[in-house]
Amino acid sequence: MFSFRRLVHSFAYLSATLVAIAVFALVLMLAESAVYALSGQPVSVWAMVIAAISAAFGYAPLVQTMLRALDRIFFRHQLDTLAAIRQLGAGDLAQLPIEDVETALLERICNVSHRRFAALDERQLSGGGWFSFPAHAPFIDAQHQADQQPADKDYIDKLYIDKHKDYALCLKLPAAHGETWLWLGPRQDGRAMDAEERASLESLAKFSAMSLEHARLTHLQSEAARLDSLSRVTRQLHSHDLKNRLHDLSFLAHHLGSGKLDEDDVQRMISAIRKVTGRMQTLMQRVSDPNAPVEPNIAPLDLVDLLQRSVRDRLWPEAMQVKQQHARLPAVAADADMLQGVFENLYDNAVQAMQGQGEIHIETRVLNEGLAGARAEVRISDQGCGMSQEFIEQRLFRLFATSKSNGLGVGLYLSRRIVQAHGGTIAAESQGARKGSTFIVSLPLWQNERDS
Repeated sequence: MFSFRRLVHSFAYLSATLVAIAVFALVLMLAESAVYALSGQPVSVWAMVIAAISAAFGYAPLVQTMLRALDRIFFRHQLDTLAAIRQLGAGDLAQLPIEDVETALLERICNVSHRRFAALDERQLSGGGWFSFPAHAPFIDAQHQADQQPADKDYIDKLYIDKHKDYALCLKLPAAHGETWLWLGPRQDGRAMDAEERASLESLAKFSAMSLEHARLTHLQSEAARLDSLSRVTRQLHSHDLKNRLHDLSFLAHHLGSGKLDEDDVQRMISAIRKVTGRMQTLMQRVSDPNAPVEPNIAPLDLVDLLQRSVRDRLWPEAMQVKQQHARLPAVAADADMLQGVFENLYDNAVQAMQGQGEIHIETRVLNEGLAGARAEVRISDQGCGMSQEFIEQRLFRLFATSKSNGLGVGLYLSRRIVQAHGGTIAAESQGARKGSTFIVSLPLWQNERDS
């Protein structure tokens, strides 16, 4: 295929060759003159060697200089693969927050390839999604994946022409499981893509896939190291200070039961102390290894009664109000102690988000009532600081992901694992900053579990 760039580069090689010949002739004449002046010999092999070495050493730098100069003049937006790979920066990409890696990589791809926008489609991978730069880049529905099974270049080009005219190129990236695709928009200068540029983009796409994998593996290793450090610290705390404090609380609860204080107050104190003790023991066991298997003891549970007792027995801040709205619920299939911990964690988050003042709304209802897949749903809403949609989707339930200055980022991660071990789901909704948040816990009904 004819390439104007190749023709221009051929001119550079030809010009450099002519210059090298001229340098060879000039150096040869000067060297011969010097040798003749010193030895009286008109012809010398040494003069030939000196001239050849001078021309050879100057040839390659001259060619590269001329190629770069011609590219700057005629091909300002042509992709330089080696320079592009250096600018992608596989090393510093791994230093970015995990939720920013894909967007940052796409931004760099746009910059080095001079594209208006780019997108990464990983929806066929487990836990994958659609990423784009800029954020308003055209979105492609998942249906195109079924059409892309023949990974033939010409076929995918035709696919673009027929269905996705917003993008100029679709490249398949190497992936261990499933398929991933890099979508590139048109060039900024509007020029058409030639075969040489396409080959460069394919090489760039492969390197981009390796850079992305390197960044993700680096974050996984960092997370594993943090988990190991946390496990060691909590094991030490559990075996020393916290273990002693738990013993003291249990001893105090035992002796308060035989005191002469007002009976109602004493009983409330005893109940609160014992509950705190139980929660601390359970928390320490789970925090010591957040990835330990969760094995709930499933039994029929009155979810409304559990929620009402958890609200009644909890010591709320004076400026907090809790409003409940419960529908009549069938028994759910759950472990009461584990679910108690989940709801207590959601209460804690709500109280902290509202800084100890405001209203919490707790609502229960049945979804798909009367059907085989009916489920019980609990909604816990607060009037706190709220969350962005990006934070909810990419960070909220991740291990060690927290918006609190002194938080560990473990509570919601554990809560999700517990709910999922029950065959349920936990999700969050928010309208944005300072607009409150709602956590939704969905659990299977006991009758449905027994029938299955």
